[in-house]
Amino acid sequence: MQDNRLLPISQSERQLDRPLHEFTLGQSATLIEQAHLREYWAIIYKRRWLILSIALIATSLVAIYMYRQPDVYEASVTINIEPRRSVLQTKGDVQVLTAPNDPNYWSTQLKLLENPQLARQVALTLDLPNNPAFLSGQAGSSITGAVRRLFAARDKQEGDRGKLQVVTDSQVDAENLTPEQLERLAPYEEAIRAGITVEPVEKTNLVNIRFQHTNAEMAAKVANTIADVFIYNNLERETQGAQRASVLLAKQIAELQLKIRQGEEARINYLRSHNLPLGQAKGQNLTLERLATLSGQLLAAENERKNLQSAYEAAQRETDIWSVPEVQSEQRIQKLRERIGELEEKRAALLVQYTPEWPEVKKIDEQIKRLKQDLDKAPYEVIKAMRSRYEAALARENKLKQSYYQEAAAANEQNQAEIELSRITQELETNRQFYNTLFQRQKELEITSNDRASNIKVETPAHVPQEPVGPKRLRNILIALLVALGAGIGLAFLLDYLDDSLKSAEDVDRYLHLPTLALIPAPRAERQRLLRAKEDVPEEQKEKTALALISDVRSPITEAYRHLRTQLLLSQAGQPPRTLLLTSSQPSEGKTTTAVNMAVMLAQMGAEVLLIDCDLRRPRIHTHFNLANVRGVANYLAGERDTESLIQTHAPLPNLKIMTSGPVPPSPAELLGSDEMRRLVAEMSARFAHVIIDSPPVVSFTDAAILSTMVDGVVLIVHGGRSSRAVVRRAKRLLQDVGAHIIGVVLNNVKLDAHDYQYYASYYAAYYDEEKENGEVPEGAAEKGAR
Repeated sequence: MQDNRLLPISQSERQLDRPLHEFTLGQSATLIEQAHLREYWAIIYKRRWLILSIALIATSLVAIYMYRQPDVYEASVTINIEPRRSVLQTKGDVQVLTAPNDPNYWSTQLKLLENPQLARQVALTLDLPNNPAFLSGQAGSSITGAVRRLFAARDKQEGDRGKLQVVTDSQVDAENLTPEQLERLAPYEEAIRAGITVEPVEKTNLVNIRFQHTNAEMAAKVANTIADVFIYNNLERETQGAQRASVLLAKQIAELQLKIRQGEEARINYLRSHNLPLGQAKGQNLTLERLATLSGQLLAAENERKNLQSAYEAAQRETDIWSVPEVQSEQRIQKLRERIGELEEKRAALLVQYTPEWPEVKKIDEQIKRLKQDLDKAPYEVIKAMRSRYEAALARENKLKQSYYQEAAAANEQNQAEIELSRITQELETNRQFYNTLFQRQKELEITSNDRASNIKVETPAHVPQEPVGPKRLRNILIALLVALGAGIGLAFLLDYLDDSLKSAEDVDRYLHLPTLALIPAPRAERQRLLRAKEDVPEEQKEKTALALISDVRSPITEAYRHLRTQLLLSQAGQPPRTLLLTSSQPSEGKTTTAVNMAVMLAQMGAEVLLIDCDLRRPRIHTHFNLANVRGVANYLAGERDTESLIQTHAPLPNLKIMTSGPVPPSPAELLGSDEMRRLVAEMSARFAHVIIDSPPVVSFTDAAILSTMVDGVVLIVHGGRSSRAVVRRAKRLLQDVGAHIIGVVLNNVKLDAHDYQYYASYYAAYYDEEKENGEVPEGAAEKGAR
C-alpha cells in the first residue's frame, strides 16, 4: 500500500526472498552434475588464453633448458661378489669352508661401492684433476651444440683397459692430503658419486655398476676403473688385514702372558696380606652368620624397648593411675581388692547384729584400712617396676647395638677384602680366556694366510656406449606441459574463486534472489563500429553514445533493450508500472544509458513517455539528447509550477519527453525528499503512460532510496563482471529497508565472448544473416524507417 512503503519489511517476508531452485525438490543428480561440469568448463574456457599462455611459456622454458643439456651416456660393468671364506677348527682339525650368504656382508659391499673414499681413489687413479674434459662435458651447452651432437659421428672403439696404477686406500686418506688437494678433488668426487648407480641382480651374486657421463669413452673408463679399484681394495683389505691381525695377535698374546703371571702373583700376595686362606675362604660365612644373629637380637631388643617405653610413657601421661592397663592387670592389686571385698562383706554381716563399736567390727575396720593403704601404694610400685624394665631393656639394646656395629665393621673389612680378591681372580680368569681365544685365532690365520684369493671379480667389463640414455627430453617436456596446464587451470579456478562480481543471470539469482530482466551486451565494439560509420556526419547531427547503441535495429544490444521493455510491461498483473526508478549500487554501471534506451524503446511503441533526470549531483541525460540543461527538475522543486516550460521534446520521437535536472542544487537529498517531488511524480504519472526516472547510486547517496518510495517499481542496474556481490546486496537491502518494490535486475555490459553467452551472440548473427539472404526486413528496421 502507498501508506506502508516506508515501513521496513518483516523477517518472515525477507525469508521469502529466495531463488526458485531452492524450493525445488527431487532435483536430478545427473542434471546437477552436468550443471557443475558446464560451470567448470565455462571457467576454463573463460581463462583459456591465460592457461594456454602459462602452458606455452613453461613448456618453452623447459624445452629450451632440456635442449641445452648435453647427451648423457651410460656404461655398465658387472662384477661377481662371491661369499667370503670362513675357517672352522674342531679338535685340532682346521677346515676352510665357504660361508653362506651373509646379508650384512652383502650390504656392506654395496655400501662400499658408494663410498666417497672409492670415488676419490678413482679420481686420482685416472688423474681426473688434470683431465679438463671430465668436468667440462658435464656443463650445459647451447641448442646448436645439442643439434650438432645429434648428427656428429661417434667413436665406436672401446676404451683402453690397460694396466692402471691404482692409488691405495691409505694414500687418499685426509691425513695424507693437504686441504688444498682435498678442495681440488671435491668436485670430481661429487661428479663420480652423482653419476654412479649400483644395482644388484636379484637372486644372484652379480652387481651392475653403471656410470653416466656426457663423454661415452669417459663413462666406460670410469665404470671399469671403479670395478678395478673396488676389487683391489677388497684384496688389499683381506691380505693386509690378515698380516696386521697376525702381528697384533702376537703382541697381544705376549702382553696377556705377562699379565697372567703378574695377576697370579698379585692374588697370592693379597691373600697373605689380609690373612685369607689360600684355599676356599670360610671366614666370610662365619662373619655373616654372627652378624645375622646380632641383627636379630638387636631387632628383638629394639621391639622390647619400644613396647616398654610406650607403656611407661602412656602410664606417665595418664591422669587416673588406676586406668593404666598394667596397674589393672597387676595380680597383687587384684588380690588386695579381693581381700578388701571379703572383709567388707564380713563387716556388713556383723553390722547386722552388732554396732560399729563392736571389737570384731573394729578389728575388721583396721584390717581394711591397712589393706587400702597397701592398695594405694601398689600402682606407684607398678609404675616404678615398668620404668626399671624399660631402663634394663634400653641398656640391653645399647649393648647389642655396640656389638652389632663392631661386628659389622669387621664384616665390611672382610667383605672389601673378598671383593677385591674376587676382582683380581676375575681379571685373571678373563685374561686366561682371552689368551686362549687369541691363540686359537693365531693358528687359524697361520693356516689361511698362505692361500688367500679375492672373492670378487669382473664378469662383464664396460664397453663404450653408442647411444645416449638421456636426458629424457620429450618426456620431460610432456610432463612440463601437463604440469603447466594443471597449474594454469588451478590458477583459473583460483581467480574465479577470488572474483566476487556478478557475471551471469545465475549469479543474480543465486546471490541477489532477484529476477534478471535483461542481459545487455557490452557495447565497446558496437560503439566503435557505429562511430566509425558516422565519421562523415556533421558533429551536430551525430547521435550520442547511448542512442547510438540502438541505432542499428538488428544489433544484439537493441534486441536486448526490446527484451527489457517486454519484461517491464509484463512485470505486474493488470497493468504495467507507470513510474519506474533506475538506479545502481555504484557509479558508472550504465543506469543513465539504460534509462535513455528504455525510454526510447517505450516511446517507439507509441506510448507517451517522460524521462526525468533526478541525478541532481551528476546529471547526464541532457548530454545524450544534446539538450540544454538550464531549467528542469531543480526549478520545479524550487517552486516553479509551469511544467510545460520544463519539459523538452526529442525531435526524432515526438512522444518522448525529457525533463532535465536543471541547475545543480546545494542539497539534492532535501529537495528530492520534499512533497514537491512527490507531487511532481504523481502529476507526471497521471499525464504520461510511462515515467522513467534516473537517480544517483544507492550506496553512495540516499537520493535513490528516497525516490524509490514514490514510484511503482525500481530497476537495479548491475555492471556485469565488475559489480561486487556484497555491494549489490547492500544496495538491495537499502532499498528493501525503505519498502521499495524492486522489479528486477538489468545485467549490463555482459561480454558476449564469454562461454555462458556465446549462444546469445551466435543466435542473432545467424538469424539476421539468414534474413539478409532471404531479403526480409526486421521489424525494428521498419520502425526505424518509420521514424
